[in-house]
Amino acid sequence: MKRHLPFALTTLRLLLGPVALMCALANVTRWIFLPILVTGTLSDIYDGVLARRYGVATPALRRYDSVTDVIYYLFILAAAFLLCKTVVTQHWLLIALILLSEAACILVSCARFGKYPATHSYLAKFYGLCLLAALVALLVFNASGWVLIALTAVALVTNLEIIAIHFLMRAPPVDVRSIFALPER
Repeated sequence: MKRHLPFALTTLRLLLGPVALMCALANVTRWIFLPILVTGTLSDIYDGVLARRYGVATPALRRYDSVTDVIYYLFILAAAFLLCKTVVTQHWLLIALILLSEAACILVSCARFGKYPATHSYLAKFYGLCLLAALVALLVFNASGWVLIALTAVALVTNLEIIAIHFLMRAPPVDVRSIFALPER
């Protein structure tokens, strides 16, 4: 049973995205997004921790985790658009830069290795925490555009590192700590 927990946590995050969008559509209190976002982030952290602990951290599971992240955050972006339309539309270029940098990571990985990226670097983990903070600021506290400016800077640096890792590795990188700690190439 324990061996299925990482998959279940990832699937939970996959389901939380549509829940967040439904909450935005129903115009429920903004505080509901705090547990949704925190649960999504904790599931993202602990699915990998538990997968390694129980010996089920396969490249396929790590890629499922990465694909789930994209789907989850697209639903969250849709919820943010509904609830923070002014901030999102005023800063659409920043959001487009984040999405393009994410797409570039996927394209480079697929072109280079024919696989979806699963780098999971320390910088990517930091980016995930920054994403949580930015989304809580936007969705729960209705923050202004400064949140998106800061998030864009972190996203671009992170995704540039991931792209560089993909260009420097001979095999598809999975769970690479940093560009400064590459395994044998």
